[in-house]
Amino acid sequence: MSDNNEPGSSSRPNPLLWIALLVIGLIIFVVISGDRGASVPKAGSVDSGAASGSIERSLLVPPGMRAREYIEQIRARGRPYPLDEAYRKAGAYLREGSLADAHLLYFFAAREDHLPSIMVMGEMSDPILFSAENALLDHADAIQAYKWYRKAASLGQAAAEERISDLRRWASTEAASGNPQARQFLLNFQ
Repeated sequence: MSDNNEPGSSSRPNPLLWIALLVIGLIIFVVISGDRGASVPKAGSVDSGAASGSIERSLLVPPGMRAREYIEQIRARGRPYPLDEAYRKAGAYLREGSLADAHLLYFFAAREDHLPSIMVMGEMSDPILFSAENALLDHADAIQAYKWYRKAASLGQAAAEERISDLRRWASTEAASGNPQARQFLLNFQ
C-alpha cells in the first residue's frame, strides 16, 4: 500500500492557500494601480486628464435635474409662466436625448394648460404613436394618452378629438384580438 492515503500527505496544495494568495494579489493590485484621487481636478478647473479618458464627475448631472432647476427659475419669476419657452427647451432636451428633462418640462407646461405640451404628453403615451426612443415610459399607456387628449379637447384642440377617435379604433381592434388592456380601455367610451 502507498503512503499517500495518510492524512496530510496529499500532493494537492491546500485551497485556502490559493485563496489567500489571490486576496493578497488583489490587495497589492489595488494599492499599486495608481493614485486615483490625484487625477480628479478641482471644481472649475480644466481637466488635463480629459485626453487620457478620465471623467469629470462634478460635471455629470442626474436625469431631470436641468429641467427641475429651470422650472424652479420659472416659478421664481412668477406668473404668467413662459410656457412656449419651456416647450421649446423641452424639444431641445428631447433632441439631445435628455428624456427625463424633456418629459418634466412638457409635463410642467401641460399641467399649466399649454396645448402643444398637452398634445406631446398624449403622444408620448399613445400606443399608436409610441416610440421608446422619444418617451420616458417603457411602454405605451392608452389611459394616459386618453387623459391628455381629453384635456386638450376640453381646451378646444380639434386634433385631440381625432386622436381620441383613433385610440377608440385602436382599442376596438386590439380588444377583438384578445388584448385585455384594450378591452378595459374601451370602458372609457361607454
